[in-house]
Amino acid sequence: MKNVDIDNIIESVNCDKKEEMRAQLHIRLDISQTEEPQPEKRRRFFDVKTAVLGAVSICAVCLAIVLPIALRNEPTNTPPSNRYYYSASEFSRDDLGCTIKEYSEQTGKDILYIDWYDLAEGSVTEKFFLKDNKKDIIYIVEDLYHRETGDHVYLAVTEEQNYVDTLDLIQNSCPNNYEYNNINIDWSYNEMTAKACFEYNGYKYYVQLFMPTTEEGILDIVKEILDNK
Repeated sequence: MKNVDIDNIIESVNCDKKEEMRAQLHIRLDISQTEEPQPEKRRRFFDVKTAVLGAVSICAVCLAIVLPIALRNEPTNTPPSNRYYYSASEFSRDDLGCTIKEYSEQTGKDILYIDWYDLAEGSVTEKFFLKDNKKDIIYIVEDLYHRETGDHVYLAVTEEQNYVDTLDLIQNSCPNNYEYNNINIDWSYNEMTAKACFEYNGYKYYVQLFMPTTEEGILDIVKEILDNK
């Protein structure tokens, strides 16, 4: 309503306080107009809010694109410290061409073995290496069958910094502990397979005895291995 309309209404009122009414109405009208939010301020706030939301959206999109690429390109086999982690799918296998005893002597490496060769009805020795690097052997295994006792033993050897998932399964299934000549031996027993794991002189050893006849048989074999050192 315009000011002139307000003045006309007040003039039509039969009252001796017309001037006071007019003053109060004008004051209230001025306050109301002053308190009314300015359109341009609302627009500025909207513009700032839109800009901030836009920047956040751009950052989110960039992260969604860049982060998966960065993670994808992260080396999957780069170990912390000096540890190396391998999965069975990374390996190829081949005949070692000799026994673990002969391999230890040929390479000058102090690798322990099960000295059943003179009594073995059969033995198989294999090497496991990365598919793109046949020269570097990650671990070796040997199966021995004792001719007199009928015992079938599996022995795997790797350097202590190597962690192979299939060998770790053997380690993780050995809840019992035994100490022999200050060497800690983890072991387990059931009617199908007895297992044992230990470390010595920079190498890790994994032993399995199939169809064991006694609970302590696996420990006797480990003691025999250690006594050959």
